This record gives sequence, C-alpha cells and structure tokens, in this order.
Amino acid sequence: MKITRWVAGGMTLTAAAALTLVSAGPVQAFPQGTCRGPFQKVASYPITEGAKDGKEYGTVTLYKSSITHKKCAITRVAGPYVGKTSYMYVELFVDRNGNKKYDDPDIGVANGSEKYKWFAGPVYASADHLCVRFTGAIRIGSKPLVYGGTPKGKWMHCD
Repeated sequence: MKITRWVAGGMTLTAAAALTLVSAGPVQAFPQGTCRGPFQKVASYPITEGAKDGKEYGTVTLYKSSITHKKCAITRVAGPYVGKTSYMYVELFVDRNGNKKYDDPDIGVANGSEKYKWFAGPVYASADHLCVRFTGAIRIGSKPLVYGGTPKGKWMHCD
C-alpha cells in the first residue's frame, strides 16, 4: 500500500496562474482551483456528511483526461464558508489490481492543510480505465470535519 502526501506550504507563481476566478454576482469572486490540462468533469459530490446543521460545506469533484490518462480530484468550499475554514483536504485512491479493496499495488494521493481557505488539491493519479474512490473534507472554525465523496466509499468511475 503506497500513500503519497503533498502539502503546499505556499502558493507558487505557477499555482497562482492556474487559479480561476469565478464571478458569483454580488458575492466576491474567489479562487476555485483547477486540474491543469485537458480534463473533463466526471462527478461531483456535496460535502455534507457529519454536518450537524445539515448544510453543504462544499463539493469534491473528480475529473479525467483521456489524453494524459489521469484522474484528478479537488475539494472546494461553498461560497458562504470562504475564509472560515480551519482545515481542508482531498484524497484520491486508485484500484490498480481491480479487486475493489485498498491493498497492493493500489495507490492513494492526498492534499490537505489548515492554510487552505478556498480549495484543496488538485491531486492527480494515473487511472485510465481503473476504478477510483475519492473524498473531500472541510472544517469550519472549530466544528468537526464534514465529508463528502464517492457514496459509502465505493469504487466507481472505472472508465
């Protein structure tokens, strides 16, 4: 079992250039993060699991590229919670042996930090025609982490 963690301590000029600003009408625009390159959206799930107030704290989204043969995941915070996060992360697991369990030679990549205020990720993995599962989590202030991702941790999106 191999897990690789990437944690960004600061934003580089390249990362800053990759950010996309989204206009949200009268609400201030904020960086959303993006998978660099030719990626198409596959699925997006709300981050609501564990939210005592029943609200959606953000989304975790999976993208794929038929050119690079990779999949990419990003966690994004919902507009009302921008700047209120105390921790965010995203993780992406690839079922390389096709048994829909997490064991050798499967891989996992994750990205998280208490410094993230808008998004976590992107994380990338070679996963052409391989099943994945992915999760995102957001903590607002001192509240517990709220999760979202592939339903019940199922291996999905095998194309």
